[in-house]
Amino acid sequence: MKIKLLALYVFLSALCFGQNQIYINQITTTGTTTLVQTGSVNKIGSSGVPSEITSDNLSFEMRQVGDNNEANFSMIGNNLTLKSITTGNSNNLKMFTNGANNDIDLTFTGNSNTFLLNKEAIVNSADKATTVDGDVKFVVTGNSNVMKVGIDDGKYNKLDYTITGSSNTLTTTQKSNPSGNAAGSGHSQVVTVLGSSNTMNFQQAGIEKQTLTYNLTGSFNTVSIQQGTTAANLTPFP
Repeated sequence: MKIKLLALYVFLSALCFGQNQIYINQITTTGTTTLVQTGSVNKIGSSGVPSEITSDNLSFEMRQVGDNNEANFSMIGNNLTLKSITTGNSNNLKMFTNGANNDIDLTFTGNSNTFLLNKEAIVNSADKATTVDGDVKFVVTGNSNVMKVGIDDGKYNKLDYTITGSSNTLTTTQKSNPSGNAAGSGHSQVVTVLGSSNTMNFQQAGIEKQTLTYNLTGSFNTVSIQQGTTAANLTPFP
């Protein structure tokens, strides 16, 4: 086992009250890490460079409580369990993943928060996250939040979202290499929206079976759903 940590130990609880920054570089084969930041204008990452977690069989929990906080993560490995809880307003979480059998559980409570799951540290990158047999779940409670999820070269993945509030925007893309002809074996999404004036954009493409379960309760919502056999069938969202 090799562990390299910068400004972080295997177990860390940092109670902070503003303008604190932690950069993480962790390489290990197993373990449990907990990180807590409390306050405003805190950052996990360094000047736009993602904190790096390269590991297998790691359990990582992160909590940010406050406003205008930022977290920027690159996670590479298998059998990873990530739990992230963001409470407050105008927070920004970016995550770039590559691996298999990973479980990502995210909770956002507040307004005007943003979340990105991708592979490159570029908001509109065409190079999506590469995941296999993964579960991505997040729960959003609040208004005017923006959530973007992009997965490429993925199979057996399940995306499960619950959004409660108004004027939120959710964009999800899954494409390439699904496999299997049963629900949950190719591309799968389960979405529940409770609120009004939300904008939902869903894309899925691949030669095997794709499933999307969409539950909506509310008014003045805008929904776009695209499914096709190849990525060429998809029209980029504005």
